[in-house]
Amino acid sequence: MHRDAIEELYSYTDHAWDLILAELGPKGNDILVDSAPGSGWPTMRDCLGHVLMAYDDWAADLTKQPMILADLAELASWADVERYREQVRERFREMLECDDDDLYRQCDIDVDGETVSYSHGEILANLLLHERGHHGDISTLFYQLGIDMPNIDYRFFVLDTRGSMN
Repeated sequence: MHRDAIEELYSYTDHAWDLILAELGPKGNDILVDSAPGSGWPTMRDCLGHVLMAYDDWAADLTKQPMILADLAELASWADVERYREQVRERFREMLECDDDDLYRQCDIDVDGETVSYSHGEILANLLLHERGHHGDISTLFYQLGIDMPNIDYRFFVLDTRGSMN
């Protein structure tokens, strides 16, 4: 995936996150751990934490730095969640700011005991698409918790950031 496409997905996921947080944050910290039966995730924290830990885990593997967070229980407040997101997204930005040779060079990575070859660009794109994939889970959590989900469709991001879809 090309750098400009990764940049756009990065901006889109920030946009979606801001809309989600604007709806959930004012509801207080308890909404993070309120049980959401039938959602597929025990709590909102579990789902959001999973997304953020994916960034953390892959960055730790690629940069040979330790993971930032050891346990989702450390995410006890929206401030904790936001701080963690800022940290993992900062590492993401650092990995994206490499030169093109490094971004597109294939490297062998151990994934669950199997050696696979990916470029840093492919891993970065996967992380953004992984987050986007969990937007449906977040929507279900909103529903199960009785909260109206903000519209985070990409097409509205396009309208908001470019003025039109053309």
